[in-house]
Amino acid sequence: MATREEYEQLKAFARIDGAIVGGLWIVSFAFFIGEFYNPFLGFVSLLVGTFSLVFAALRLRKFRDNVLEGVISFRRALVYSMLTYFYAALLMAAAQFVYFQFIDQGFLLSQYDAVTQTQEFKDMLNVYGIRPDEMKLAMDNIAALRPIDIALQFLSTNIILGFAVSLPIAAMLKSKYKRRF
Repeated sequence: MATREEYEQLKAFARIDGAIVGGLWIVSFAFFIGEFYNPFLGFVSLLVGTFSLVFAALRLRKFRDNVLEGVISFRRALVYSMLTYFYAALLMAAAQFVYFQFIDQGFLLSQYDAVTQTQEFKDMLNVYGIRPDEMKLAMDNIAALRPIDIALQFLSTNIILGFAVSLPIAAMLKSKYKRRF
């Protein structure tokens, strides 16, 4: 970053885009929960989640073209993208904490438990060489997690994945050529 003002500007735009991407992730998570009622919503969840990645790249391109006149270094694009995903992950973690603390009441775990009791799932475990007692232990470990533990786990995962996605996005959108009007 060349100056403090430019860095503050970058953070401000990344916060706005992070809030929008975080909102998309929350909608995707809601559709994911809804897939237990209607399987089609699982597909919609995947579409919204994938769109959020494209949307973040489009917003970075808009920032580059409209605010920076078409010129952005790889480093600045990387920082912008990483901050966007960081802010989105914070918003998503807060929403997931609220969901698991106040709304879920064991719904998600009971749905997964029901899936693990089906013959198809037991056959799949057999194919992969997983014993039923190992699966029971894994489910018990998940059940022991507090809502804050779940939210923090998703937070760290989303930050890591967001940072990993930021590398190719920054590489594709860096530009050293001024935009002509």
